[in-house]
Amino acid sequence: MSVRPDEAFGRAVSRRELFQRPAMGCHLLWGLSTAFGLAAVLTAASLLDVWLGNPSASGSPFSIVRTAIDRIRDPFTSTSQASIALLASVTALIIGQRLCGFLATDAAATFARSIGDRLRRALLRQHTRIGPGDLDGDITGSILQRATTDVDTVVESTTDTLVRISRDSQIIAGCLALSLLVDPQLALQCLLLPAAVLAWLVVRDRSAKRSHLQSLGDDHRAADRRTTESMTGVRLASGYGFEDLARDRFDAVLAENGKLAARRNRSHSLGRMIRQGLAVAIAAAILFLVSRRVLPSASNPIPLDLPSATVLLASIAGLLRALDRRDQLSCIAERGGLAAERIHEYLDRVPPVSQAVGARFLQPLADELRFESVTWHASPTEPVLNGLDLVIPAGETTALLSVDPRVARAVVGMVARFIDPYGGRILIDDQDIATGTLESLRAEVLTVAGDGDCFPGTVLENICCGRSEQGLSRATEAAKAVHAHHFITKLPRGYETRIDDEETRLDIGQRFRIGLARALMRDPAFLVIEEPAEPLDDDTKSLLGDTYDRIVSGRTVLFLPTRLSTVRRADRVVVLHDGQVAETGRHEELVQSSELYRHWEYTRFNAFGRVTVSAEG
Repeated sequence: MSVRPDEAFGRAVSRRELFQRPAMGCHLLWGLSTAFGLAAVLTAASLLDVWLGNPSASGSPFSIVRTAIDRIRDPFTSTSQASIALLASVTALIIGQRLCGFLATDAAATFARSIGDRLRRALLRQHTRIGPGDLDGDITGSILQRATTDVDTVVESTTDTLVRISRDSQIIAGCLALSLLVDPQLALQCLLLPAAVLAWLVVRDRSAKRSHLQSLGDDHRAADRRTTESMTGVRLASGYGFEDLARDRFDAVLAENGKLAARRNRSHSLGRMIRQGLAVAIAAAILFLVSRRVLPSASNPIPLDLPSATVLLASIAGLLRALDRRDQLSCIAERGGLAAERIHEYLDRVPPVSQAVGARFLQPLADELRFESVTWHASPTEPVLNGLDLVIPAGETTALLSVDPRVARAVVGMVARFIDPYGGRILIDDQDIATGTLESLRAEVLTVAGDGDCFPGTVLENICCGRSEQGLSRATEAAKAVHAHHFITKLPRGYETRIDDEETRLDIGQRFRIGLARALMRDPAFLVIEEPAEPLDDDTKSLLGDTYDRIVSGRTVLFLPTRLSTVRRADRVVVLHDGQVAETGRHEELVQSSELYRHWEYTRFNAFGRVTVSAEG
């Protein structure tokens, strides 16, 4: 069920979190920044009072702001001394206000990064459950976007939201209080109608601009669609000889698009001009109300002094600006909500594999691995395995082939329970692996990926899977067994060389051999080896035969081969087609008896079978 973007953003970052302890530093710093700003306004008003030469507040109505202005200027005996001191004070207060604002923004960014880290950890936990069953790489691609771009968007939106809620709320409260302390009656006259209408006009203008840009975008997409339709129809027009008609219709489409865009632009410009004119009129009305209170008259025997009036106008301006910025919260929540919705869509997925209640410890494979009527679908309309029956005897080397690579990968994924069958069952020595613990199963069934999968870290950490307590000696033995020790010792720091270092570029063959050493360290009873699809270097090719001879001894090995020599060395070759076992035998037998196997061999190892015919050719 889809949710509104602002609700999705609220799920990622609740309003309660914005006011709890991790965010309190941001609120306190913005409060201090607001206090500095208000103090700077009062000090600037005192400076203006000094320059105007007002000796005291005797000719002005009593107000707390007027009293504060007098107290700020009273310690100084001369105009020059007061000017220098007050200028320095205003400068220092503005610097303090900016510094606190910078620290508050940094505190908001730190809080937002903690939210982003929490989302990334949740994505990693979920991907640990779902990702191993990704046969096509689609899930991995989508999780990368969610963990980078989408989380960054949520972090930016959280920072902006916290800043606007904390900063603008305190500025609104401070400016409102300061304006009321100048002259409550005049402040209410300016705020109740004129300032409220002015704020609405500013907000309305921004909303109209956003709607206008959205309408133009919709029009452009519609115009692009019609242009594409005209461009793709040129063969039909040329073949049937109505090029002139097609050209006339295309010109009509262009003219219609131009008229529609011009009409929208004129309508938006007229509306914006009216709104801006009204905003100027409202601003003039506020200035008129204040100036009427400042200028002496029969109805105004005690006029408001100019410094106090300046404080009032500055407070109203700050209040309107803060209200305008807070209006953007909905847009920020929508932007962050779209990203949060994609993140939570992945987090809400049900993992395809779970451990059964009361699961038992699985013993290592001793007799056979059996697939009984196993079915599995990549999607509701894409069956991959269809009633598969397969027996893999213990202690043998089996090469698993399929025209569609997903079929063989699905079989391999089920052995370690990265995915579960939709129907049927898989048994190790007559025990259903679904009733065993995942830990005991995956301790004895290991896969060496064909993409040379290595994690960031040193060569030693990659071979030991981060378990340094297993020691360098065992890692060295495993590396020697797969002929990786020689090239590892030639690396800048040997086994301590970081694989993710920019200066260390391991080719696919070297990474593949590190993967074989990693698997050999665990000494599994059942080993799956997916050979790299990329061409291997000559060094790796010459050493793989002896490496395989050492690995297969004493264990069951299932190959997903990309090299014909690997197929030939297998004790048995199983050819899968249409989700079932199509052929079984040794290479020499299948070459003579199986048309499907010959087809598989031709398309992968014959130079003419790999030729792709270009659409332009």
